[in-house]
Amino acid sequence: MDLQLSGKRALVTGSTAGIGFAIATELAREGVAVVLNGRSEERVAQAVQRLQAAVPQAQVRGVAADVATAVGCDLLAQASAGVDILVNNFGIFDPQPFGAIDDAQWQRFLMPT
Repeated sequence: MDLQLSGKRALVTGSTAGIGFAIATELAREGVAVVLNGRSEERVAQAVQRLQAAVPQAQVRGVAADVATAVGCDLLAQASAGVDILVNNFGIFDPQPFGAIDDAQWQRFLMPT
């Protein structure tokens, strides 16, 4: 499939495994230069290697930064400035009915500390 994304740059948070890694892989297959993100240098490096093995022509690099913190967000923003596509795959949640989530919980879910 050609989504006409070739030449774009993307940041995918939480992309060392699972859905985030799958998204990053498909973007790389479309010709997007991808920035992988995770909390651990080791996991990020492993994910970069796996993506390059899966998509040999991929332009990929990794940034270890914990986006659950303001410091991590700043680091990641500086390291991936100028991206065209942001896939925010990071998140936390507590399984409960939507209407039972108060403002303080939403802030915890969506805003770094």
